[in-house]
Amino acid sequence: MSETDTQIQAGPADPHRDQNIVLRLDSVDKKYPGVHAIKAVSLKVRRGEVHALVGQNGAGKSTLVGIAAGSVTADSGTVEIGGARATHPTPQWCREQGLAIVYQEPALLPDLTVAENMRLSMPEHLRPAVKDQISWANQVLARWSNVASIDPTTPVRELQPDARFVVEIAKALAEEPKVIVLDEPTEHLLPAAVTELFRLISELIDAGGAVVYISHRLNEVKQIAHTVSVLRDGALVGTFAGDSVTEQDVVNLVVGRELTRTFTRETTRLVPLGATLLEVTDFAGDHFSDVDFSVRTGEIIGFAGVEGQGQRAVLRALGGLVSNRGTVTLNGRVVKTASPTDALDGGIAYLTHDRHNEGILPGLSLRENASLSALGRISRLGVIRGHRERKVTSETFASMRVKAPSSEVDIATLSGGNQQKVVLSRVLMTESEVILADEPTQGVDIGAREEIYAILREAAARGAAIIVLSSSAAELEQLCDRVIVFSRGTIAKELSGEDLSEHGIAQAVLSATSTRSRVEATLRKITLGRRIARNDLAPAAILAIATILLALVAINQSDFYLTTRNFGLILPLLATLMFFAMAQQVVMMIGGIDLSVGPLAGLLVVVGSFVLSAYRSPVGMVLGLIVLIVVAAVVGAVNWTLAVVVKINPLIATLVTYTAIQGVAYLLRPLPDGTIDPIFLSYVSNKLGFIPVMVILAVVVAIVLEVAMYRTIFGIRLRATGSAHDTADRVGVRTKRIALAAYVGCSILVVPAALLLMAQAGTGNASIGDSYTLASIGAAVLGGASIFGGRGSFIGACFGAVLVIQINTVVQFLDLPLYWQQWLLGGLTIAAAALYSRTRTLTERS
Repeated sequence: MSETDTQIQAGPADPHRDQNIVLRLDSVDKKYPGVHAIKAVSLKVRRGEVHALVGQNGAGKSTLVGIAAGSVTADSGTVEIGGARATHPTPQWCREQGLAIVYQEPALLPDLTVAENMRLSMPEHLRPAVKDQISWANQVLARWSNVASIDPTTPVRELQPDARFVVEIAKALAEEPKVIVLDEPTEHLLPAAVTELFRLISELIDAGGAVVYISHRLNEVKQIAHTVSVLRDGALVGTFAGDSVTEQDVVNLVVGRELTRTFTRETTRLVPLGATLLEVTDFAGDHFSDVDFSVRTGEIIGFAGVEGQGQRAVLRALGGLVSNRGTVTLNGRVVKTASPTDALDGGIAYLTHDRHNEGILPGLSLRENASLSALGRISRLGVIRGHRERKVTSETFASMRVKAPSSEVDIATLSGGNQQKVVLSRVLMTESEVILADEPTQGVDIGAREEIYAILREAAARGAAIIVLSSSAAELEQLCDRVIVFSRGTIAKELSGEDLSEHGIAQAVLSATSTRSRVEATLRKITLGRRIARNDLAPAAILAIATILLALVAINQSDFYLTTRNFGLILPLLATLMFFAMAQQVVMMIGGIDLSVGPLAGLLVVVGSFVLSAYRSPVGMVLGLIVLIVVAAVVGAVNWTLAVVVKINPLIATLVTYTAIQGVAYLLRPLPDGTIDPIFLSYVSNKLGFIPVMVILAVVVAIVLEVAMYRTIFGIRLRATGSAHDTADRVGVRTKRIALAAYVGCSILVVPAALLLMAQAGTGNASIGDSYTLASIGAAVLGGASIFGGRGSFIGACFGAVLVIQINTVVQFLDLPLYWQQWLLGGLTIAAAALYSRTRTLTERS
């Protein structure tokens, strides 16, 4: 059901029902193509209890809580929260009724700051004023200060996964919910943060709240759950008192069969260890140094340590994802690790810990995701052998027990655990000699975890060397022959034999990190040095410097540059491009590009030659302006319909509109014709001194839009929509409405640009705006706009327009051919996009 036709059919709960029930799901059912995800499940959660929901990956847990939170629409059944009932709840309604949710993948907008993310998700009555959001966020995060130091002004994209989860949990608790749903909340948390979370859960329960706790970590479930419900294959197996079932009982209910745990690697090794396969010497990078170790054929070693001690940096460096220096030899040959491709070509495959951002490729099928790194095995002379690809992927999926309707479905439709299995399949299919497994069982259930352990052991038995990084000491004890403990970016200790135990690993980790590390200090320095790059106004400053340098060139070349006559010629052109650039920036904020702005301006000029013709009364002029605004709004609505409702790519959608608008404009005025009222144009061309009023108006509009983008709820929602559309939907942003406002707003901002073009032409000219389409895109990109959405600056777009006009002017003063204007604009646009992208990437990695 789409956002526009969603209806909440709500009513009061039955007065005879248990008033202690704060969340009730009645016979909810959900089917996807080929999958019956939820089968008439009914669930009750009472005030003052932790209600655990357990099940294998694909059992339907996340779908069920998505229905409860309004982010998934059930085919049938009702949701009741705090006595209010609905058949098709929305995220906003659920939040207002008192339900908060922490998703398995944090519902945070990467281009918004921590404070903005937290404020955006708050119910209306708890939402702080924009001016107070930073201090408010500091107060909320203060409860986590002993485990995480998070600056509320930091963009979420720069946070590590564990910090993102702290923010997600903190903002959910700040909603003062009647019931909070925690979907795998401890998967990315360090032990200290888990302890803090459990303390806060206890406080919430003591205050009369309720918690739905979803986890594969059954020891945690047994520790805090009052009630346990088990899902299997979309159906509710049963609900039990937490103290009436053992951990083994729950395991058997989850998997539907008896499952016993295997223990240490020593007892499960399939073949004896061989000779040294991988040797790392003098390995160093930004976050680690002096790292030396080796791994034998068939050996599994573990990396351990408090987060940030260098172990993950070393693993990623070996996989080619982090710059490094030193020597890596594999089977006696030196392996390059300058890039993931180099590492993979050398025989080293990396399994990421950040499945959502680095692992899966949404939009591609399971088969395509899994086979991507093994194309050499399944191709001949550059041509994929389809039969071979299907056979290899099917066999791998079967061994991993991937639950999916077929290998051709989009990987984004799978549960998180099944996505993890597909990503691991990709690594295994490379048949690499070394496998780097970063949190390999993150987000998978107990049954799948044992399966992954067995698969890693089998890979080792085939002769691979495996390095496992895990935050679970129990996992390292069970899997590894040796464990290397990191501290301060170097190897602090190595454990093997009797010392390799869960207790021994934990003790080594804690004793090795008793002081603050040099690596942490370096990270703080790097982050502080890149604060400027984080600011969306930074490109405007760069453009201002470039404009001044070009001005000096022009002044040196000609005395005419600084004359009022020259400014009288270029400032109207500047005002025109500024409005075009701001119009383009609005759509680029939501990840679109509007190719129709130039032809739209031409159409408005043509329409103006009819509705703003000579000898009209002031009222007639006002009505004429209204007609222009309506025409522009209609064009914006058409663009929105094609791009958002019909779901045509925005470039194609606006290209279609581009052609249609041009056709209409030339139909009305095949040749320039008609006269626009000179009195009206005199108002448009009015000046204060030598500065056109429209330039001043453009500056005012830019400042107002810039402030609105950061200081109003609409502006934050606009940025949120472009930052991560699906996530914005989940936190209650009505993204379709925001997109409609963006497309219509873009077209309306073209109106003042069209008025300026009328003043230049004085007649109806259908082609007068065509050249401004690419110029507007170039100005916005120069000003720092991201073509992916979520980032940009209206002030920056105006400075981009200034630079474009400056380039055109200087080219003429230097008597260069006019094509130099296009060369310089194109080159600078590409350079700017590359520079901003590189700078932001470095900021995120820091």
